[in-house]
Amino acid sequence: MSTETDRVEPRPRVLRWPAGDPRSLAVAAQVLIAAQTALQVVVAAAGGIRTELFRQCAPLNAPLFIGAVVVFLCWFRRCRLNAERFAPRTHKYSTGFAVGAWFIPGAMWWIPRRVALDIWRASPPAGGAWLIDAWWVAFLAKTVGGVVLELTLPFQYLYSPYDAAVAVVAAVLAILVIRGITAGQYAAASAEPAVPPFAGFSAR
Repeated sequence: MSTETDRVEPRPRVLRWPAGDPRSLAVAAQVLIAAQTALQVVVAAAGGIRTELFRQCAPLNAPLFIGAVVVFLCWFRRCRLNAERFAPRTHKYSTGFAVGAWFIPGAMWWIPRRVALDIWRASPPAGGAWLIDAWWVAFLAKTVGGVVLELTLPFQYLYSPYDAAVAVVAAVLAILVIRGITAGQYAAASAEPAVPPFAGFSAR
């Protein structure tokens, strides 16, 4: 007769991640993007760069912005490497462009979108890829639009109502893209055969 102590607990499922689980980076990226955007909105609502609040918050802005960029790019690269496994030979650009394209003048306005579309389609989340295009339009409105306004309205664009509005839209869409791609990759990894812990070791 078997007893409670004789029962063998099932081993936890271990997913196959070619480049690693992107979920922790996804959470960190979302938090940093939301925090940096919230700071920008608060300063803009208070009156922009000529306020005392701006001077108080200025030391926080650069670390939050740099942190959001670095963590997002780490997440983006990991998802691109995973996508190569989920859908090999379907990507227009190499894995190096997942990070490098963001720093190539001119190409940075187009290639990262193409990489994101390939990642999205490699492990499709629910819904179409329109979310990538919406996010990219908002990103261009924030960056390219910001450059144009800064050239035409010096010192008036930064932390302006327009800057804050497009920052919120771009941040919300970026977070939705991060969540969608991460969920899609988790589903794709879950669909593969599970690897039990210590599968490479045999009892002797």
